[in-house]
Amino acid sequence: MRGKRKMGGYLILGLLAAVLVAGCGYGFRGSVNNLPPDIRAVHIPVFVNETNEAGAEMVFANALIYEFNRSRVLQVVSAAEAQAVIAGKIRSVAIEAVSYASQTQAVERKVTVVLEVSCRRQDNQKVLWQNLSLSRYQTYTVAQDPVTTDRNKEEALRKIAQDLSERIHNGILENF
Repeated sequence: MRGKRKMGGYLILGLLAAVLVAGCGYGFRGSVNNLPPDIRAVHIPVFVNETNEAGAEMVFANALIYEFNRSRVLQVVSAAEAQAVIAGKIRSVAIEAVSYASQTQAVERKVTVVLEVSCRRQDNQKVLWQNLSLSRYQTYTVAQDPVTTDRNKEEALRKIAQDLSERIHNGILENF
């Protein structure tokens, strides 16, 4: 009997804490929307790619589209239907060796990506959110086979795109 009473007390405390947190304006990450209420849909065009990394523009745009579709806070639509546009530019993709098997043979490399991203109103081009130097890096294994190394690098770029897309999504919606 005493155990049930104790459990009921914990349940009440938990519910009270949840109500207090909800009342303070906090929410689960990715579910808060601090954009103006008339912004219900966004357009995400292919990123501008200022690098020699072919195809990176699609990887980053698709990752961001996926992130917004996953959260369902805003709808991703065509430019004509959107109230805001999230535009991105890949400013740099740098690759450097980080560990070596010998003085000349790299075993692991690091790819670092720097993005410039902004969210603007469609009607007056007012900036709602922007980050002009968003960066992330990921290491990948260098294999004996160049095709495998390229595949590892592509996977590292996809991971970076996923991580940065989450940061962009949360930054836009939560105004961080």
